[in-house]
Amino acid sequence: MARYDDLNTTAIAYTTFISSIVLVIIILLGRALCYAWMETEDQRKLTNASYEVSDRMIGEQKALLSGYSTMQVELPAIEGADPKAPPQFEERVRIPIEKAKELLLKDLATAPSV
Repeated sequence: MARYDDLNTTAIAYTTFISSIVLVIIILLGRALCYAWMETEDQRKLTNASYEVSDRMIGEQKALLSGYSTMQVELPAIEGADPKAPPQFEERVRIPIEKAKELLLKDLATAPSV
């Protein structure tokens, strides 16, 4: 057979090896790019999220905890009392949470240690 009919297997193997490496690199870069896009999209959604109802409720609760007010509290039923008797209520004063912390710390500081 003539020499010009033979295939150059070295060049084919080299080209196949290099193109396989390039293909793997392109696939990995594509995955990394898609992952980065998904992360930035998630971050954008989280920063633009608006929880209006929850924010309003939390604001109301903070306002309730930061001021003085009065409230009606139902007293627990006494054992042996008539179960048909109407529940008894007592008016109590609600104090700000910071004032309650101060009073609690003062009580704990003066309490005898066991």
